[in-house]
Amino acid sequence: MRICHPAIPFGSTVVVIGTNGYMGIETCEKLLQAGFFVRGTERDVQENRQCMYNLIDIKWPNMFELVHMSDFEAEGAFDEAFKGAKGVIYVSTPTILNADPSKVVEPVIKVTINRLEAAARAGVKRYVLSSSSKAVESINYNHPHHVTSSMFNCEAIRKACCEPYVDGLDRFMDVYSASRALAELEFWSWVGTNQPPFVANCVVPDGQFGRALDPENTAPTFHLLKRAAEGEWDNVFGQVAYYTDVQDAARLLFAAAALSWLVNDRIFAYCHNSTWNELQYKIRLISPKRGKLVKGEDQAVKGRDVSNMNELIKRAESILRDIGQQGFASEEDILSDFLDCL
Repeated sequence: MRICHPAIPFGSTVVVIGTNGYMGIETCEKLLQAGFFVRGTERDVQENRQCMYNLIDIKWPNMFELVHMSDFEAEGAFDEAFKGAKGVIYVSTPTILNADPSKVVEPVIKVTINRLEAAARAGVKRYVLSSSSKAVESINYNHPHHVTSSMFNCEAIRKACCEPYVDGLDRFMDVYSASRALAELEFWSWVGTNQPPFVANCVVPDGQFGRALDPENTAPTFHLLKRAAEGEWDNVFGQVAYYTDVQDAARLLFAAAALSWLVNDRIFAYCHNSTWNELQYKIRLISPKRGKLVKGEDQAVKGRDVSNMNELIKRAESILRDIGQQGFASEEDILSDFLDCL
């Protein structure tokens, strides 16, 4: 990656919250490649120390540390972790599946605001939130519409707050989506009201596929793609709309922290539009030797996501070019990286 005049000095500390997650590890790598010191936060440092240092310390000795966080939700929990840091990238938000919004929405908002307050106290200069496509809208196949950077998932909020509590995946996803939308709205509201000493940006990723730096600790989407390829449709929940290379999503998080001209921005990590059936077909084409991986019949779902994301995709691609990339990775490269990690 290439960047000439970073918003924070090379060699300064950037805290990554959610270090050992699928996108968290990639984000750490991009920061280290650019010349930043990375401080990761973990509930269990001992459990994750060896894995993280094996992945990172060989290439970037003395440029990475893990700090213990016993209670992510406690007031002041991040004061020590943020001390001396110039940047914070909040990669991983708690995933809580519950039909009761009071048990999901408030905790997610609370941890979002706690981290902002800690960053302000610490004098952080750049703060990046990794949001979610679910904060924008729920997947709605065969419904043509235009997606803008100001959209939020009002329908999920309405369903979560106004409809009866009924256990089931649809209800869980409505409440989860509402929590992500409301947490991001509170993020922007807090920034606007409090005028903190840092620049705040947000990256909104949809699906992420590609390689796995730590195959033992990957995102649900990685396993979902494997199950889809194998035709295990009973174990594949939800549908695909857009996806990117996990490395490109991490690069956009890095760019949001490092590019000085990105200010109060909402960047969409969306690129390739697809369905599970199409992904299964492309895996078979890309790697005939792995023909045994692709099994079973097509998923019995008709249609696809037909939202228009063209302008948002072009803008994200221009940001990737500003840090030395040619743009988003191709579908073939993403799926080849995925297959290489199986």
